[in-house]
Amino acid sequence: MSGFGSMYVGVSGLRTAQDALNTTAHNLSNLETEGYVRQQIVQGDRMYTNIGYASISSMQVGLGVELSDIRQVRDDFLDQEYRKEVGRAQFYMASYEACYEIENYFQELDGCTYQETIKDLWESVAELAKEPESKVKKEYFILKASEFLQRSTAIDASIKEYQENLNRQVTGKIDRINELGHIIKYYNDKVVGIELGGAEDANDYRDARNQALDELAELANISYSVDAEGYVTVKIEGSQFINRDRVNEMGYTTDLRTGFYTPIWKHEGDAPVFDLSLEISTQNDTNVGALKALVMARGDRYANYTDIAYLNQAVEDGTMSSDKAALIYTKETAYSSCMKVQAEFDQMVHGIVTAINDVLCMDNYQSEDGPVTELFIRIGEAERFQKDANGDYLLDADGYYIPIEEENHLLDEKGRYTAVREGNNAYKKLYTVGNLMINPAVLANSSLIDFTKDNGATDYNGAELLMEKWSEEFATLNPTEESKMKFSDYYTGFQDALANMTQIYKGIAEGQESMANKTDSARQEIMGVSSDEELTNMIRFQNAYNASSRYINVINEMLEHLLNTLGV
Repeated sequence: MSGFGSMYVGVSGLRTAQDALNTTAHNLSNLETEGYVRQQIVQGDRMYTNIGYASISSMQVGLGVELSDIRQVRDDFLDQEYRKEVGRAQFYMASYEACYEIENYFQELDGCTYQETIKDLWESVAELAKEPESKVKKEYFILKASEFLQRSTAIDASIKEYQENLNRQVTGKIDRINELGHIIKYYNDKVVGIELGGAEDANDYRDARNQALDELAELANISYSVDAEGYVTVKIEGSQFINRDRVNEMGYTTDLRTGFYTPIWKHEGDAPVFDLSLEISTQNDTNVGALKALVMARGDRYANYTDIAYLNQAVEDGTMSSDKAALIYTKETAYSSCMKVQAEFDQMVHGIVTAINDVLCMDNYQSEDGPVTELFIRIGEAERFQKDANGDYLLDADGYYIPIEEENHLLDEKGRYTAVREGNNAYKKLYTVGNLMINPAVLANSSLIDFTKDNGATDYNGAELLMEKWSEEFATLNPTEESKMKFSDYYTGFQDALANMTQIYKGIAEGQESMANKTDSARQEIMGVSSDEELTNMIRFQNAYNASSRYINVINEMLEHLLNTLGV
């Protein structure tokens, strides 16, 4: 090799060392940049030149060193593991937050817990049982009944309002998912456009794309792959979301009755994004993503006691096994924390209201002048008993007034029993917390609460029957339970179940979050920038730069000596 050829060898070392120093400086400047992945240079030999041949091989001289690649240092396996674990963590965190929010509605209302409201109601019943004809005791009873219904209605309204809040969050998450899809596609195009010619690596764009993938993994259950050109394709819940050509945006349909949004795939004929009939488990990979958790926590409707009553009735009638009833309740109602609480809470309110009304309107209190007035009336159907076209009360064959019965179930389009939904005619006949009010006539005249027999004597037994209702076995908490509870125990069991569900979600969420953090820490150990390591590299590359510089100086001096001193 000529002296000038040797000069170029030194120049290649100088340039490569300078590129390495620039890469190190780039790493250090992004030490605190979120989502940045450290870059590492890969050096390689330049081509070799043949200068002759030996007996068995050619004689070659190297042309120096070159920068082969500037690669990102990250672990694809840890990336996938982290994105799955953070998706699970967000699923359970969203579920926990929903339960925690609902639980708070029962803790404090106007400075008085709901449990105290129930206690006050039954204490007023006990006082009334002592003096059934006392106007003061009657008015106190009516007052506590009003407070009970007012607080029950406030809790029901709060849960419905929270469902609407979750509903708004659903559309927000859908919009963000679509936005992230376009961000990822944008960076896909940037990466492929820059790297297609092979001149340089688009590592900073790759960082931004990976950061978008991390956030997308929090919102939905994603799977993805990278092709040979560096293009990332993404699926959500098994459906194609991002391909080389487009982003298949997620949309939603709107329930006309509730206004609830259901995530759908527009490109698949408005197919639902989530199959909520599948069991939620890690094994089935059905517990991933905040969006699904929000949809599940909200539910698909406003639930009421009929979601439990029709199943219990079917079991009692022998038309359904208890196991099947429990399964239906779990899949159709209890999968949603909001609907589960609504159904079980309304079952208690319905039981208390109807128990009081039934005692107040016993047959022996009905006279020829008309039936005794009930305390709680239905907003949609104010009358307790049927009337004819002339407004006269109808009587059965035994001379009793005919009640307007509740319908605790309907038939769906396939002829199957189903709960009564809000907004139809059957709902108007329900003694449900959203359809109740204190009878205005009773509020105006407390004497309508009357425990008087046909002979005019005070019926102390009738008043005491109200107290006995408090101690009678009332109902199971839901179809998955076997033991019936008294009114006095039901609310405690209800609260314990709600608190237990909240703590379960909290424990799982914290465990998943810890696992995600550990996986992310392992990722950061590989892809994070270490100032000590980068400063060490800087010293190494600086020494390499200096060595190449000295090498060039030696070659330069040798050539100068040959040209000037020896006259070669």
